[in-house]
Amino acid sequence: MLAAILIAVAGRVHADDWTLDGVKRVVAISDIHGAHRELVATLHTAGVIDAAQRWNAAHTHLVIVGDIVDRGDDSRASLDLLMRLEAEAVAAGGKVHVVLGNHDVMNIVGDLRYTTKGEFAAFAGEESPAMREAAFQRHLATRTGDKTTVDDARRAFDLAYPPGFFAHRAAFAASATYGKWLLGKPLLLQINDTLFVHAGLSEAAANIGRTAINGALRGQLLEYAGLLEQLTAQGVVDPATDFHELPDRIEAARIAGASSGDADMLRRTDRLLALHESLVHGPASPLWYRGNVGCGPLIEQARLESALANFGAVRLVVGHTPTWRRRVWSRLGGRVVQIDTGMLHSYYSGQGTALLIEGENLSAIYRGDAQAVPVDAQPARAGNLPAELGAQELEAALAEGDIAGEPGDGMLTLMWQGRELQALFTPLRNGFAPDVAAYRLDRLLSLDMVPAAVLRNVNGTAGSLRHVPGATVTETERVAGKAAIEAWCPLQDQFQAMYIFDALVYNPGRVTDDILFARNDGTLILTGHVLAFGTRTGVPPYLKKANLTLSAMWRENLAGLRTDQARATLREVLGDKRLKALLTRAEQLAD
Repeated sequence: MLAAILIAVAGRVHADDWTLDGVKRVVAISDIHGAHRELVATLHTAGVIDAAQRWNAAHTHLVIVGDIVDRGDDSRASLDLLMRLEAEAVAAGGKVHVVLGNHDVMNIVGDLRYTTKGEFAAFAGEESPAMREAAFQRHLATRTGDKTTVDDARRAFDLAYPPGFFAHRAAFAASATYGKWLLGKPLLLQINDTLFVHAGLSEAAANIGRTAINGALRGQLLEYAGLLEQLTAQGVVDPATDFHELPDRIEAARIAGASSGDADMLRRTDRLLALHESLVHGPASPLWYRGNVGCGPLIEQARLESALANFGAVRLVVGHTPTWRRRVWSRLGGRVVQIDTGMLHSYYSGQGTALLIEGENLSAIYRGDAQAVPVDAQPARAGNLPAELGAQELEAALAEGDIAGEPGDGMLTLMWQGRELQALFTPLRNGFAPDVAAYRLDRLLSLDMVPAAVLRNVNGTAGSLRHVPGATVTETERVAGKAAIEAWCPLQDQFQAMYIFDALVYNPGRVTDDILFARNDGTLILTGHVLAFGTRTGVPPYLKKANLTLSAMWRENLAGLRTDQARATLREVLGDKRLKALLTRAEQLAD
């Protein structure tokens, strides 16, 4: 049975389904999340469908970059629409492509943390009383030692598993309507010179190659889903079992199987547990990886360039991570295009958007406005800048904002264009402004880790104002286990960039309280430069044993510090001696 399921599903994806050339017009949309009305409006605005929701785009290729389901109530309607449009598009000479997203897969494997009652309710008509009663009886059988009444147990059961829950689970099984359709989709799609993946392309995924991503890696998911369906049908796994609880439930079933001598069940559960830890479910998976959007250029750009070259592509289009200002952005020199603009407005406060690719031209169409607009480069993060401000705007806020109240231990509140910001004022020491020097150096290097800082006179005293980002966690708190973070960019990569920067500025005094992380995305933020920029060469003592590995971009940007413009920018806040030592250390690092 399992082999039949895998063959039936796996046979749906062939190389010519996910590698295409000569396509003249591509419309890409991501992260629908049950916002069906917004999807329909966006498709209509982009000219993909007509007023009757029929295919109206001739030879256009429509790409859905994952996450049709979860968080919004109307995901089933979007699934049905896309399944119908597939046939209509082919008849008109076009095509509909769906790239799997993490939430699509979560619904298949039983991770239903974000599935709404409305989504379950869409399946309530297919959930017979007998199906629901059987599920309740299984639930009762697990209540060992529970003294609550049956009526109370039923109320708790109905709350945990709302109407339609079990029919939804059945519909997303590997051989069922929606499960089979989704499992027939690739993890990666290439059209002309553009790659499409839901979350991102990690180094680990890129190294296994394009064919293996849609072959072996996708095969892990197919096998997992097939085994899960089979073990569920045999009663080994309860349909209500959550993905994250599965290993514990399987272990209990394995103990029972061992005592009964069921070797075949033990073999299948062994394999399911192994697949539970496979790459496809992990943070480096194309379904989950956020490094392409979360890592700075010095960390991510070189390895992404290498991956794209190996794939014969020039850019990567991703969803998964709602964009800043809910706009379509490019980053890393145009190599990454982010198109998740938070279509589900009730959850993300965003809008429906379509990326339009025609030859070498990229533009964005925002729902309700058929006029395509250029895709702009995303502003630098500048040490986790506020979501509503770009780096240049933040500098202007620091330089021009009105100071509210008197400074307290150097902390100031600034008001700028109706926004409130926190900043730290530090008087100049013989013309030396370490916070401003660190920020200007960060900008010249494209490091994206040092908070914005400017020179400013406050109450007659010359000094610097440094932005103080909100909602942060110190490295002290993280190491002590007092605060957890989920870093979009791998921590080891961010720390390596910090070590190189500290070697460049000769910072012997960075303590763990000077290392901050943004709570929302784990972005590393570097403060504490008061002891940096001395005139010594070499590296600080704490980095003597560190393996400082510099990419070609690091070396190129270090060489750029010797330009007249860079020298003038740094000399103003460093002076000649400190600047000379900095340039000497830059040469030593680049050698």
